[in-house]
Amino acid sequence: TVNGSAALHVALRAAGVGPGDAVLLPTLTFIATAGAVAHAGAHPVFLDSEAVSWGLDVACVEEFLRRECERRDGRVVDRATGRRVAAVVAVHLYGHPCDLDPLLELCRRWSLPLIEDSAEALGAVYHDRPVGCDGLAGCLSFNGNKIITTGGGGMVLTRDAALAARVRSLT
Repeated sequence: TVNGSAALHVALRAAGVGPGDAVLLPTLTFIATAGAVAHAGAHPVFLDSEAVSWGLDVACVEEFLRRECERRDGRVVDRATGRRVAAVVAVHLYGHPCDLDPLLELCRRWSLPLIEDSAEALGAVYHDRPVGCDGLAGCLSFNGNKIITTGGGGMVLTRDAALAARVRSLT
């Protein structure tokens, strides 16, 4: 285990996010989400949140990818900055799961890893599935203001054995 924002940082690094990359995330989130992206050397790209779940607005992500990005050599590249779009972070804020299925489908179409920041949503479910389990990785926090607390710490969840090995190596 590592602290909550470090769990997201480790998940991003294990997913291949590195210096100079861009990571898409919602405008409505705690600063630690953007901090984890910056700590990985990447640049946060803030996109609108939607009004029902307060999560990342899938239509805004799709519009950004369609209008601002292109596929080059198997990578998604922001035409304006030249940065590789390396991941999408879905934040389940205040226990509210974001609308995950359309976001997962969009990430599949664009071959982008989806990392779930579930730090504030331990125990929340989306379509009878626990949040933090559908993307490439999910991140939990055990800081003092969370549902389960150890005073600090966090966890990276994944079903991908190779990613789990990278997470263990990084931590």
